[in-house]
Parts: sequence; C-alpha cells; structure tokens
Amino acid sequence: MTAFLLALLGVCLLQPTLVPRLAIGGIQPDLFLVLAFALSLSVGAEMATAGGFLIGLYQDTLSGAPLGLNAFTLSLIGFLVSRLSRQLGTAQLPARFILLFLAGIVSGLITLLVLRFFQVHRPLSVSFFWTVLPAAFYTATLGVGLLAIPKLKTISGANW
Repeated sequence: MTAFLLALLGVCLLQPTLVPRLAIGGIQPDLFLVLAFALSLSVGAEMATAGGFLIGLYQDTLSGAPLGLNAFTLSLIGFLVSRLSRQLGTAQLPARFILLFLAGIVSGLITLLVLRFFQVHRPLSVSFFWTVLPAAFYTATLGVGLLAIPKLKTISGANW
C-alpha cells in the first residue's frame, strides 16, 4: 500500500511538471495509465479496478477533465488488464507493450466518446489517428521502458 501511494504521489508530481517537456508534436505520455497498468499486473481484478478508480480520480482533479471520466476509464482498464494479463502471460516485454498500447487506445476512445456525449465535437477519425494512436504508442513505449528498470520491477511486483 505504501509503494502504491508513493508511486501515485510521484505520478501526480511528474505528470504536470516533467511530462510536458517530453511532449513530441503535442503528444504526451500518460503516466497515470502506466501506473494503473503496473498495478493491474500485480494484483487481482478487484484491487486493480479500485486502484484504477483512485488513480483516475486523482488524474481528473489535476487535469480539469469532467470529474469521473478518467476514474471510470482507468477502473475499466485496471479490471481488463488484470484479467487479460493472467490469461495472456505478460512477463515478456512485447506482450506488455501490446497490452499497454491497447489500454492506451481504449482510454483514448472512451475519452473521445464521453467528450462527444458532453457536446465537445471533435472529428473521431482525425482525433483517433492524430491523437489517440500516437499517445497510446508513446505511453506504451515509455511505460514498458519504465517497467523494465530493475528498481521499478521490484515496485511493480510488490504487493500493493
């Protein structure tokens, strides 16, 4: 639990301060998604869902997005990743990359659809190809790289 809270605090500090400097063409990685993904690999589906909700709630309060948008998205992703990681065996980096990339796509699509519901009209195809896909790829690349660091392996494998 302490490792999770420290990781959440670190992400809350790094996402608004360091990540904008890592932007490529306006596309930024989502460290909150990486944290929810790492948590989902090491706990059961119920804890991953609850952790994803908490992570998303923090992201909502920091981002100015509609309250609950990221909480819903990350709780759903936490549940799905936890279930799928048990079935697919995500010990290898390529499997983790693919699963995190797909989680980024799902997160982006849910965000686009919810914003569309709230009358924020963006062309879906343009937003998908120019925002969602690059952000998912960037997040997956950075996230798998971070999870491969030996010190972070012990944290991601810790009992949250």
